[in-house]
Amino acid sequence: MATTTKNTTQAKAHEKVDNAAEAAHKGVDSAAEMKEQSQERIEEVAHQISEQAHKIADTAKNQSEQISSAVGEYAKEHPVKTIGIAFLAGALAASFLCKRK
Repeated sequence: MATTTKNTTQAKAHEKVDNAAEAAHKGVDSAAEMKEQSQERIEEVAHQISEQAHKIADTAKNQSEQISSAVGEYAKEHPVKTIGIAFLAGALAASFLCKRK
C-alpha cells in the first residue's frame, strides 16, 4: 500500500511538473512571437518614417531650387536694386554688430 501511495504521489508530482513545463514553454513561445511581431512593426514604422523624410527632403530641395532660380532671375532683371538691397542688408548687419560691442 505504501508503494501504491508513493507511485501515485510521484505520478501526481510528475504531472504537475509536466504541466508547469508546458505552461513555461507556452509562455516562452508567446513571448518570442510577441517579440517578432514587435520587431516587424518597428521595422515597418522605421521604413514609413524613412520614406516621409525622403519626401520632405525632396520637397525642400525643389523649393530651394525654385527660390534660388527666382532670386537669380530678379538679380538679372534688376541689378541696381539687387546691389542696393545687398548694401542695405550689409549696413544693417554692421550697425547691429557695432552696437553690441
